Formats: sequence, structure tokens, C-alpha cells
Amino acid sequence: MDHQSPFTLAHGDCRADVHPATGGALAALRWGGHDILRAAPAGAGVRQMACYPLVPYSNRIGNAVLQACGHTHALRANFPPEPHSIHGFGWQRAWQVTARAADSAELLLVHDGDADWPFACTARQTVLLDAAGLRLRLSVRNDDTRAMPAGLGFHPYFPLAPGLRLQTQWDGVWSMGDDRLPAGLAPVAQASPFATPQPVAGWHSDHCYSGWTGRASLDYGAYAVQLSASENCRHLVCFAPNDARNFIAIEPVTHANNAFALAHQGAAGTGMRLLAPGESLHIAMRLAIEDTAEYQHA
Repeated sequence: MDHQSPFTLAHGDCRADVHPATGGALAALRWGGHDILRAAPAGAGVRQMACYPLVPYSNRIGNAVLQACGHTHALRANFPPEPHSIHGFGWQRAWQVTARAADSAELLLVHDGDADWPFACTARQTVLLDAAGLRLRLSVRNDDTRAMPAGLGFHPYFPLAPGLRLQTQWDGVWSMGDDRLPAGLAPVAQASPFATPQPVAGWHSDHCYSGWTGRASLDYGAYAVQLSASENCRHLVCFAPNDARNFIAIEPVTHANNAFALAHQGAAGTGMRLLAPGESLHIAMRLAIEDTAEYQHA
């Protein structure tokens, strides 16, 4: 079995293109002729992919300085020209395919500790198609002799089609400052403007929302995508630039942006986890696709 070349999974009307060597990412997810996630062009880098895993943390570590367990670690600023570290190391590494069937695959990434992340750990990702759509599972195990701060997330990009309506709920927001880090030590209370389905067009966001219900619905008219995530994903990063890039990223994650530094400063509710040696953290995300056209014309 080729352990790193791209391949396609299929189940019924659903297809997923998997690129292990490009950050363990999905290059496309298609159903019934529709691009459920934005499709990557040929030869695309990971930032143009349809979805990629965030491990062992989501979003930014401010100024590439990790503070945990009384120690300070200088990381590599891996997203120039920003001074921060972003999204862990998994999205910038080649993963190995350890198991594969017609509609499922398991990918593995073993990390020995380096300038991107000083702790030894192992990440696993499972991609599974079924009659309803896509299931993703992601885990990280602390293989180090020290306790390891950890977080996980998924970074799916959805097409920003005309008329797209979003429904989801949260109760707070970690507003982004000019430095692209949370502006305070606590989320600001905010009722979701999408508690009932609302158009996404014109909405601009680059924030992390707290108290997320773990569910979101994207209605494209002819079909709808029901996104759900595991219980420990109660933060949601939304990146809605509403520009020529023509996507909206809706990212289920376990913790707030810059959570490790926030927790070090005494902030509560960041979602930051410490894994003991040998301990693992697991999350899951499901994209269930519904054909709504038949109901509209019934």
C-alpha cells in the first residue's frame, strides 16, 4: 500500500479526496455533483484544501511563546509574516496511511518533538464516508515524559454560495484584537445572530465563539449540510472574510484562541487541556448531507 499518495474514498453518492502528504488534508468532498467543501485546485497547498486537522492546538499561540506547567517554550513562527505559531504542526507535515478501505482510511503522524512543538506525541485521524456523508475522528496521545498541553480541531472550508443560510448558536465571543489574539481574559456575552437561519452574505468574522452547542446547519437551497461535533468541542472558530475567496470556515475546536497563554494568566473556560504521559485527547466531527430540493418541490 502506498502510504502517502492522494486517493479517493467513495460511498454511494459521496466522494472524498484524501491527501496524506499535504497535512493529512481533504482536497474535496463531493455529494450528488455538489462540492460540499470547497474543492482544492490541482497542485494546491494545504491552505487551499477543503479541510485539514488542527493538532496539537487550534489557531494561534501568541508570538510563538508556549507557556505551560511553569515553563516557557519558544516555538517556530510557522505562518509568516505573522509572529505567532498557528494550528500546530499537523497541517504542515506528511501523514502516513495505516489502513484503507473503499470508504474509510486511517492516517498516522508520529512526532518526536522539535521547534514546532517540544513534546513527543502521536496523532491519528480517521476519515469515513457513509450513507449520510462524512465522519472525521482525530486524536493526539502524549508520548512525552512530561505533561503536555493539548487541543484539537477541524478546519473545514464551505463554499460561500449565493443564498447560503447558516443556523448555529453560541453564548460568547473571544473577540480578536488587532494582533489577531483574544482581546481579553474572558469571552464577551453574545447571543448568536444565527439562532434562526440567516444569510451569511455580508457577515464578517474572524473570532472564536464559546458556549457553542456543537451543531450548525448550512442551507444551500438544493441541499443542506448538518455539522455536528463531539461534546468536548464547545468552541467554534468562524472565519468569514466575505471576499473573493468565496468561502466560510466553520471550525469545531476544543479551546479558545491562544488558550495556553490565557490559562497561564488565570483565565477560566479556555478549554485548554493538560495530558499526562500516555493520555490521549479525542474529538469527532460529522457532516451529514440532506437533499432539500425534493422537500421544496413536494
